Amino acid sequence: MDQLPDEVILNLLQFLEAREVVAVQRLSSRYLALGRDNVVWKLECFNHSRAEAQLRREQLFAAQDSRLTELRNAVSALPTPRSNDEDLDSPTITDGRQSDPAATERQQWQRARANWEPGYPGERIDYYEEFVQRHADINVDWIRLPKPQTNDKETLREATGVALLNDGFDSGPVHVVAPLDDGSVCIFDNTPRSTLEPGGGGRLFSRSKPGLLTGRDDPNESHAIMTETGAVECVSVNPSTQKGSFAVQNTLHEVDLNTLRLISSKPYPFRVTALSSTSGFEPLAVGTNHTIHLHDSRDPYRPSETAQLIAGPTSQHATLSQPGPLALLHHPQSNTLWTAGRFTSLLNYDVRRFPRLLGTLHSGARVASLSLLPYPLLSPRSATGSTLVAAAAYKGKGSLELLDLPSRPTLAGPDSEKVKIYQNRQTASASKLLSAVPHGGRFVFSDGDGNLKWVERDGRTEVRRCDINDFIPQSPSHDPSPRAPRADIFGRQADDLNAANGTVVQKILPVHGPSTSSFLPSGVDRPDVPTQSLLLWTGDGELGVLKFSGSKGGKDAFYDALEDQEQVGGEELARRDAERQFSARMRRALERSAEEVRFVRGLGMVG
Repeated sequence: MDQLPDEVILNLLQFLEAREVVAVQRLSSRYLALGRDNVVWKLECFNHSRAEAQLRREQLFAAQDSRLTELRNAVSALPTPRSNDEDLDSPTITDGRQSDPAATERQQWQRARANWEPGYPGERIDYYEEFVQRHADINVDWIRLPKPQTNDKETLREATGVALLNDGFDSGPVHVVAPLDDGSVCIFDNTPRSTLEPGGGGRLFSRSKPGLLTGRDDPNESHAIMTETGAVECVSVNPSTQKGSFAVQNTLHEVDLNTLRLISSKPYPFRVTALSSTSGFEPLAVGTNHTIHLHDSRDPYRPSETAQLIAGPTSQHATLSQPGPLALLHHPQSNTLWTAGRFTSLLNYDVRRFPRLLGTLHSGARVASLSLLPYPLLSPRSATGSTLVAAAAYKGKGSLELLDLPSRPTLAGPDSEKVKIYQNRQTASASKLLSAVPHGGRFVFSDGDGNLKWVERDGRTEVRRCDINDFIPQSPSHDPSPRAPRADIFGRQADDLNAANGTVVQKILPVHGPSTSSFLPSGVDRPDVPTQSLLLWTGDGELGVLKFSGSKGGKDAFYDALEDQEQVGGEELARRDAERQFSARMRRALERSAEEVRFVRGLGMVG
């Protein structure tokens, strides 16, 4: 085998199962590189996809009834409005291809694979890691938050925001920046594991003093201040300057992440509801309830002694006709700023001529988060552009929206390009979507029922799903010492309530890591597999890192999730989903009843 060329070995690997290819990687460093070849694992990803399963079902159905096959061939041979004269003048070629079953099957297989292909020209996808993320077991490692400086075990620290800090290189460290409800700022080390380094493991790297963001020494006062607004996009980190911006009520605090000291504070006229991410090339956008501002850290805040408008001069901010921006996103290709939120339209501003409004896109849904994919999914693969991914809610149901943005920045005017919009409002979720981001060759989003769902880049084909409540530990503080559970007025334990579909993921951040498909010699620091995990921030203030690895249940590292769903059956999956939704509705109804009883008891009407 050692004398065979690499091309022959790669051809042989295509006839092996996924577990067998993984076993081949353990032989030597050469077979490790060959066993992670992108062509081999790209074929494995397609063979375990829904597109290939649908193709097999169609071929099996056609083989069972020959008359139906002839009818399909006759219909496909009919001329269509898009047929040209050359197609109509050459029926013999089409008939010859259809008369050969092997050629027809091969043509259908190539067409199905081309339609499934998630990659774009110039895009780098590690299909070995892609296969792991599609079929390996899911684990969530919860980050241990600092304990409060009290003896009360019931008092728990909560994260009020989260952002990622890295140096922009694949091999660099990855840190998690999170403010806590006591007004402190914590930095956790989440560097991926490698052959020479054990990795960060989510350990506490550094922490500021409590009350840094609130200016209060009392933890209760700091907790009330930090949790009053409830903004999701309240943390923005600039990796080039190693500085972080934190929104607390109507004040924007700038903190040096190296020393964890407060640099400056700037108040805004209204409560800050959203911050944009910045890489050093774009200015920080600050969204309040009624205005949009561009923040410049080089311009210090000076209180004015003269009379002026509440929000400042109109040339320095954009006024919103409807309140509630929740997501701000810079589009680097066109140098524009996208704004979305509780209003039903997406606003596009010109950053160079801010606050000039370039145009609007009416969606009809209320958007909770925005993310960007630098490839046009709805246009031909040869076109240039990008795709705006929005997690929204439409009439109480989830809506995953893909907006194909052109390379030109203008949207207004009769000569502007029409933006293509794809909206999945049927199969996305029964509850509103909270966050949606690209993850490898797929999209992942979270909903109001606590589900995490992966779909193909078409926005509708489901790859896999999980419930975050299945990974919640019994002790929210992750303290191994036992803790007496609390009960509500109906005698239910707090842990039971927590497990009854009570936790949601309100923000997802992909932790990008280095590619593992390229071969590195022995002795060189090789990254572990997989490296592209997901950082989760739950509604309970917990931080977790979702990884794809073997579970404690005894399952193999690789298993076919698609076949597992097919064995259960569509009716069984629908029944389980209906039971889960019914349990969530009953839980919310009981919580409302409990709140009414507490309110009446506070009035002295209940003994």
